[in-house]
Amino acid sequence: MKKTKLILSAMSLLAITGCSYFSSLEKKSEYPQAPEDIRRNRAGSMLGEGGFTLFNGNKGEESEKGGTTGIGINSYLWRASLDTLAFMPLASADPFGGVILTDWYEDPEVKGERFKVNLLILSKSLRSDAIKITVFKQTNKSGSWRDAEVNQKVARDLENKVLTRAREIRIEKEKN
Repeated sequence: MKKTKLILSAMSLLAITGCSYFSSLEKKSEYPQAPEDIRRNRAGSMLGEGGFTLFNGNKGEESEKGGTTGIGINSYLWRASLDTLAFMPLASADPFGGVILTDWYEDPEVKGERFKVNLLILSKSLRSDAIKITVFKQTNKSGSWRDAEVNQKVARDLENKVLTRAREIRIEKEKN
């Protein structure tokens, strides 16, 4: 009885490991992958270059358009965004999703106005449409903060500064 159970267990184990061996030999699909599958396959280092890998990703590989990051965003844009918004207090920064939210910032020279920025990195590419910045403004009227109209040029100027800084970082890296 014990011998039969042992033989059945051994055969089951061989069957299971054999299936995984033969499935790894199958030809990979030529069909396009879903965006989530592509992102999962590209998942690499959680800490950028030199960090530990996440989900067995392609550690140290760089895309042709941007640097390595954890998941789905351009590392040059990420670093440039942090550099550009360094003067504002950060409320939240998610390097995997490419989201930076600042807290309200009041310029000491301009009393009664404060600003807040939401920044989204939308792609791994270093392109002008890979970043979206939204700026919020409030003014202090009679001791209470009220929302105010923001000139769209402010967000566009911030986007241009981030893009310029990202290009500078990329050029510096290519020189080294």
